[in-house]
Amino acid sequence: MDAFNQIFQLLSPLDAACILGAMLLIRLSRHAGMWVYALVGLPGTFAHELAHFIVAFVLRARPSWPSLIPRRTERGWLLGSVAFQAGYLRRLPIAMAPFALAPLALWLAKTLLHSSAWPAYAMYAWIVAALLNASFPSPADFKLAWPALPVLASIGFGVWMVYR
Repeated sequence: MDAFNQIFQLLSPLDAACILGAMLLIRLSRHAGMWVYALVGLPGTFAHELAHFIVAFVLRARPSWPSLIPRRTERGWLLGSVAFQAGYLRRLPIAMAPFALAPLALWLAKTLLHSSAWPAYAMYAWIVAALLNASFPSPADFKLAWPALPVLASIGFGVWMVYR
């Protein structure tokens, strides 16, 4: 509960309301058409895919540069992607890398929103909202991470048994 209190203390009620409103508008833009949604969510999509790319690069998984050209799949539209080659254990941090966007978004909100005038304020609120929306791993990300969880749990249990 303390983490939530700290987050809410970072932002004024107006800042929080504007960010939540922008997040809602980004979500609702899906109904305006795929290209509108792709453009409105572009900062978040870019940051999401860049997070995958950076972690894959650091873990030497030979990532491809992020693709941001929307394409249709059998399950809907894919707004971005990064291809990489990694085993089960390296897939987990690569797939969960977008979680790191949430603290970045909150830092940007705290740093930029308080001191900004109207046009810049709206743009910063939109970018922060896009980053927060993009900080959630996609279903494809969870699918990639899933096989590593039993292995990590086994390793964690083994370490716990050795050091208890």
